[in-house]
Amino acid sequence: MPYSHPLADAPQPHTHMHRQLAKPQPRISLKALAEQLKLEQVTIIGNASGEWQPAAKGLTFIFNGTQCPQHFTPHGHVVTIANGGFAESQYAFEVQGHPQGLQLAKALTQVATDLTATLGCWPSSGLTAIVLMMTLAQQLQVQRMSLLPSLRRSVELPETVHLPCMVHNWLGERRIAKALLCDRLDWAEFTLKPWEQTTEATHQVNFICESEDPFLKLDLLRQYLLIECVNEDTKQGVRQHLAELAHTPSAIWLQCADKAKLIACESLFFNHQPETQLSPWYLMDYHASQWLDAIRHQLAYCQQQLAD
Repeated sequence: MPYSHPLADAPQPHTHMHRQLAKPQPRISLKALAEQLKLEQVTIIGNASGEWQPAAKGLTFIFNGTQCPQHFTPHGHVVTIANGGFAESQYAFEVQGHPQGLQLAKALTQVATDLTATLGCWPSSGLTAIVLMMTLAQQLQVQRMSLLPSLRRSVELPETVHLPCMVHNWLGERRIAKALLCDRLDWAEFTLKPWEQTTEATHQVNFICESEDPFLKLDLLRQYLLIECVNEDTKQGVRQHLAELAHTPSAIWLQCADKAKLIACESLFFNHQPETQLSPWYLMDYHASQWLDAIRHQLAYCQQQLAD
């Protein structure tokens, strides 16, 4: 399910992370917080499209940007998680609508700081909330969230403006989330089908020869990570490579996949500091970006299918 794109000129909440990483707050005991809150059932509603209602039982967490249903029925307890950068909080998050909001904000900030080392960048609010609630709650349900927001740019978006979702390592987030899957976690949208079975897929048959490793061709993108000027002929060649990779069947990806290759691919699809660090041109290019969702989906599918 694709996520809508926030306004390109909106404030950048991820920049608030620098203060948290430079001056981390004193750690709190998540075990003690869990004993204090005694959360039996928690529902987390992501920012993807689709209708939602507060859960009839337990707490429902939503994020800044989530619109309440038109016919809102307050039969459940709804708590909002806002980015600290927007809310001008001393923490990376602000929690509104809960008497222990400050403690939850501290806990979210602590979890996000810990996740940064594993991801190589600041985590999304969604993953941070899920990781925390798997510690605090007995049962967790996640809705409207797949941790794969679209990298497809619109033709109207200037090449100098990055997509807000580009600052997160979504493949890395799914890697972490996969390790959380258990009977306590109800998360239907996390499970992926092969890209060619989705409604977004285009059914073309021009793809890489089965003897070729698509990961080798994908790794060619690495040489463009820190290059500021790429000529148009080179760009066109890379776009063609991306198109071929986007139409490579999942079976071929799976034949060639292993955990090391998948982790190595994560850095190709994000830039956690686009205001100060050069973004790969293919993430900022309208034509190249049209193929990225298909490729990243197949990588996430491989990640999902590989045995632990």
